[in-house]
Amino acid sequence: MLSTGETMKEENAQEIMQKFSTLKIGVLGDFAVDAYWMLEDSVGEISVETGKRAFVVRSQRYSLGGAGNIATNLAALDLGGVEAFGVIGEDLFSKLLVSRLEALGIETSGMILQREKWDTPVWAKPHLGDEEQRRLDFGFYNELAEETRERLFDKLTQRLGELDALIVNQQLPRPLISASLIGKVNSLAGRFRDKVLVVDSRENIGDYQGMILKFNGESLIKMRRGVETLEAEDSIGRDEIVEALEALFSSYGKPVIITRGKRGCLIYERGRIDEVPGVMVTGPVDPVGAGDTMLAALTAALAAGVDIRDAAMLGNFAASVTVSKLRQTGTATQAEIMARVAEGSLIYRAELAEDPRGARYLEGTRIEIVDPQITRGQIRQVLFDHDGTVSTLRQGWEPIMEKVMLESIFGPAYQTVSMAEFRKVQDRVREFIDQTTGIQTILQMQGLVEMVREFGYVPEDKILDSHGYKAVFNKELMKMVNRRLESLKAGELDLEDFTVKGAVKFVRSLKDAGMRLYLASGTDQEDTEKEAARLDYASLFDGGIFGSVGDITKFSKKKLIAEIIEGHKLEGPQLCTFGDGPVEIRETKRRGGIAVGVASDEVRRYGLNPSKRERLVKAGADIIVADFTEGAKLFDYLMGKR
Repeated sequence: MLSTGETMKEENAQEIMQKFSTLKIGVLGDFAVDAYWMLEDSVGEISVETGKRAFVVRSQRYSLGGAGNIATNLAALDLGGVEAFGVIGEDLFSKLLVSRLEALGIETSGMILQREKWDTPVWAKPHLGDEEQRRLDFGFYNELAEETRERLFDKLTQRLGELDALIVNQQLPRPLISASLIGKVNSLAGRFRDKVLVVDSRENIGDYQGMILKFNGESLIKMRRGVETLEAEDSIGRDEIVEALEALFSSYGKPVIITRGKRGCLIYERGRIDEVPGVMVTGPVDPVGAGDTMLAALTAALAAGVDIRDAAMLGNFAASVTVSKLRQTGTATQAEIMARVAEGSLIYRAELAEDPRGARYLEGTRIEIVDPQITRGQIRQVLFDHDGTVSTLRQGWEPIMEKVMLESIFGPAYQTVSMAEFRKVQDRVREFIDQTTGIQTILQMQGLVEMVREFGYVPEDKILDSHGYKAVFNKELMKMVNRRLESLKAGELDLEDFTVKGAVKFVRSLKDAGMRLYLASGTDQEDTEKEAARLDYASLFDGGIFGSVGDITKFSKKKLIAEIIEGHKLEGPQLCTFGDGPVEIRETKRRGGIAVGVASDEVRRYGLNPSKRERLVKAGADIIVADFTEGAKLFDYLMGKR
């Protein structure tokens, strides 16, 4: 089982998903069709009957919605079988729905036809330009016949013995599984106790028994507050969610899973709360369908015999795939999930990161102790990030990269593009730089290539490759660095003007204590070595100085951390990493090491940078320091002397 703060290893995810091909999972609930009609209102003919101009449907697109999207996500996981249990009407949409299910290899004998008083549920979404108009909903007045109900549950009862798991879905305002039918579902749960039964419901949450419940925080809080909707500005904090869970489900016999978007999910079981981190996604996101993806992967993992926390973690990784698929109700394949697990970019302690009022400090210091449970006193080897952790020579690289990226994205339109468009792209660039701080520059430039193509201002034949954009950035950056080195050479500035306060003294204290030290940077290795030598601390790093060599397969902080641990046969707490970027912090936590986030103010060289603190806590930092002015106390704490 994963411990708090631990991510999922690739081999564990692979082992789980290898079992998927043997599983059969059913879905019971509101099978629907999403219809997208792209309209034009200026070219249609004038109706003789009404005198009004007709809308012209320029294009139309249909996909499976509701329980259909859950089934689609299960099919994408390459299970041994997926079976659908629901009700359809005698209409054109029923044929479309069933044909789409069958095309995915989903068994549809459990889809029961009701010829009267039942329309196949459809969410029709007409669009004028990019704006969605008022939705047209089919099936709102459906009435389930007694005969249909008996046929549906007879079929489900016949098949449930052959299934490994069943998902019960409620998504419509007048659902198939209405309050009057929940008792029938509960009786099935009582009969098939050996099966994994998971409910994802928006209404009547508290009426289910004997099944794992999964729903989002908003649904829980609406039930707790007794309201139908929440105001847009309403915040849903962890404390309120926990209070609601304890009030509503303290006596519930099965786990309750509350999804929280990018903050991951909470698992509540018999008074115990377990927090499963969310997954960091770089770039724009579209949350549509992410809950269904999470549910599908969660249920499949549970059916494979996995602990619920591991299953929820796999579900979070799967959902992180879907949110990256824009303007579609996406799914996640095993290969896509594995790629996210390999990245391992989790979001820890979001509330604490965003609200520093919850910070707790080592007594008599400003050293923030994020995780007091770390194992101390075993450190043998120490890795330091360079820029922003030890050196401030490159302070100000972010504005330089931002300008280079904006000029590259807009090309000739840089001076003439509207302010609204400029701000939109600028926000995107700033978010990207913040999320990728600490990785190699060449990887950031690969992201730039993608953004240049995405925004489309620059013709394809004018787009540079990542090495070309890196050369542009380095040229601008080195102008600033060289000016500072000239000032240092001329005696106008001192070595201390280009290091985080107390950093060199602290590094030397670790060296004197017999620890092996490493220095790593996303900057080119040659430049990193030169700058460390010029600032007179290169000799302290007897483990080596590492930087980008132009080939990401030969060096990365992830690779270096793995090599240090494996090459020296270290246990996790025997490695301690200091860094101001999320990459080195996150990779250290993946390996069970101690991660000290340095939330440095690079302009003043001392004092806390709140933005850095937030991203470092989210990356998994165990300790946060602003600088090394309290280095002796920090050393004692890490050594277990305080």
